[in-house]
Amino acid sequence: WGGGGGGRIERSGIGMVRDVKALAIAAPEAPAAAPPAQGMGEPTPVIESVEPYPEGSMVKAVGGSQVLIRGREFGRSDEDRVVTLGETRALRTTWVSSDALIAKVAPGVGADLPVRVEVTGPSGQPRVGSSPYAFRYSAPYIYDVSPVIVGRPVVGPAEITLSAWGVGLWDTKPEAQLNGVTCVDTKWVDNRTVVCSVASNQRVALENPEIKVGGQRSTCHIMRPGICTVSLHHRSVNSPKALKVQIRAIEAHGGDATWLKERLKAMEKTYSSNTVYHPCKTWVDCRVKSFDGAVVSGIIMVTTGVCFFISVFFLSKAVYFVYTWVEREALVRAGKLPPIDDDEEEMDPYALNIRLF
Repeated sequence: WGGGGGGRIERSGIGMVRDVKALAIAAPEAPAAAPPAQGMGEPTPVIESVEPYPEGSMVKAVGGSQVLIRGREFGRSDEDRVVTLGETRALRTTWVSSDALIAKVAPGVGADLPVRVEVTGPSGQPRVGSSPYAFRYSAPYIYDVSPVIVGRPVVGPAEITLSAWGVGLWDTKPEAQLNGVTCVDTKWVDNRTVVCSVASNQRVALENPEIKVGGQRSTCHIMRPGICTVSLHHRSVNSPKALKVQIRAIEAHGGDATWLKERLKAMEKTYSSNTVYHPCKTWVDCRVKSFDGAVVSGIIMVTTGVCFFISVFFLSKAVYFVYTWVEREALVRAGKLPPIDDDEEEMDPYALNIRLF
């Protein structure tokens, strides 16, 4: 045993000499400590809401629309961030503040999609926040149908072409139906066209066409009368709310909705004037007032009917009396009947009233 520096010399099992101390010094260093996990020192993004931007605009299936993401801890402007809507990364993300981001949406379809925000700061470790069911594309919007058959059913075999916005840029496996009857086959053509096949000998009314894409049901806004008769919730499509939806959809696609705005204005004027005298704010209140209104309307209708019957009765009697008098006078002048004596003409009012009956 010996050696300078306190080293220890030993012979290896294969006849070679090793300096154990030197080997200890030359040994590789222990692995570096793992980087701090997400959330340690840097806050995690929190998503509170995702809305179309500007407010009220459409999130189109072709992409290019924008959404405003509100929340907190979105980092500073100089940090990197990635927004994922559904399964697709946003085309562009604009930092507004640590509480708001604007994302440009990629093409797609569907509703109740997850949103993910990933922020990478100086540490190089991404901080990820997510929110399920926070994002949706605008539902499909049917604006035309071909051929147009109103007043009689369609008898298969037949193919009905539905023109709609928002079906998708690829085959999104749409499901179509006509007046509640599912098409035997639905073929995607492009973002604006779907073909519905009607089975042989099947009879279906060409009303209320509907396309379901990505779990979303379309709305029907065909202007021809007799096709769109009920909304998704089986309400009249001619209500003010339904007209507002039509106006927004038409304008979002560059159309002119001036005449619909005039119609809505007149309708709202009528509704507001009725509301002043007949408010209806809750369902129970509406139901009570509707019942009262129905009773009053029934009484008015019955009263009007009785008055009309009485008026017609007396009018018919008066016409009959005049007719018989004119007829008798004609017969007297022709010498076929003797003239009425003077004492008979001096009839009192009571006798005249009796003769009316």
